[in-house]
Amino acid sequence: MVGWWVASIVATALLPEAPGGRAAGSLSLTANFVLKTIDAQGTETVTGALSFIPGGDVCVAVKTPNLQEMHLSPRELVIYYPDRDLALVANVIPPHAPPMLDALAAGVADPGSTLPNQSKLIERKRANGNLFTRWRVIDAAGQELGEMRSAESRDGALSLDLYDRAGKPQRRFTFGDRVRVGGRSVPRTIGAEYFAAGGARQRQELWTLANVTRFDDGRAAPIGCAHLGPHTKIQQLQW
Repeated sequence: MVGWWVASIVATALLPEAPGGRAAGSLSLTANFVLKTIDAQGTETVTGALSFIPGGDVCVAVKTPNLQEMHLSPRELVIYYPDRDLALVANVIPPHAPPMLDALAAGVADPGSTLPNQSKLIERKRANGNLFTRWRVIDAAGQELGEMRSAESRDGALSLDLYDRAGKPQRRFTFGDRVRVGGRSVPRTIGAEYFAAGGARQRQELWTLANVTRFDDGRAAPIGCAHLGPHTKIQQLQW
């Protein structure tokens, strides 16, 4: 379930047309970010800037702790290390979308729009001005994949949880205060938890965005879009 959903939510949030022909409208913004990650290896804090470009491209410039540039298009991921003039390149083939952006995408997408058309709404209620929903996730073959639960305010999603068929958590997202960017409501803080198949937590992320503005189509391509030189060493990755 998770692999399909990651690909779907990234497409729904970033591309002009989502899977199944649903019009989503491209996400268009730039922001500075701080990303804190906690896993079995310890705690790491990464800072940088990112741009979501109309049409589905994403550019990320990592400033600390090590310089790194990333360019994600609908079909290719390029990670560039300027100090070594080395680029790692991978083809992105649905449903195996890179997961590093799913927390950001989850914050701007309508939760129900990320699910297969066969999915069933099994609970919908309002409390304290917020909307709470539960969906049984069913793929095109009629197979039940799990469950999605969401809480939404007038401004956007407050939380989103994914469970497998056994009821074990797979993903959990919480969203803080929001800012309007074009036609999108973008959370400035995002908490994400990632779980192993049995429900044990593997990783936590905390995203903080600042200086969130709409991407300017008229300016040059943003720093971080992994511009490769004629002598850049290229290494292919299998995704």
